[in-house]
Amino acid sequence: MRKAIAIAATALVVGGAVAYLLVSSFEGGGMVYYVTVDELLAQRARREGKPIRVNGLLVEGSVARKAGTDEYRFELTKNGREIEVTYRGILPDTMLPGREIVVEGVLRPGSDELAAAEILTKCPSKYEALAKSKEKRAVRPVPR
Repeated sequence: MRKAIAIAATALVVGGAVAYLLVSSFEGGGMVYYVTVDELLAQRARREGKPIRVNGLLVEGSVARKAGTDEYRFELTKNGREIEVTYRGILPDTMLPGREIVVEGVLRPGSDELAAAEILTKCPSKYEALAKSKEKRAVRPVPR
């Protein structure tokens, strides 16, 4: 009898933990979403100044580096809309033109500029053929 009660109690605790994890992940506690460039610009008023993740394609020839620093500017595009991204740090090696990337940062109020804190590239294996067919991205200096 005691063994049956112990098994039932254990099953109840484990079941409760699984239910909690499922519910919390669907309430946004465990899942992180992003918006696309065009969605961000369409929702600009409520998104300005708040942390956000943005998905877009890296515009070819848009990556520029400020001389003597690790400061970069580049453009992302999605569905005909573009946004400028500023970033300080090391760019991922897999960040190639046309590649889909996700940028985590803050949309600066009154502008189409996203101040990035983190850059993530998507599915590098999907782009192996593209990487082999193109040269390493060209980084041009930022005009003073």
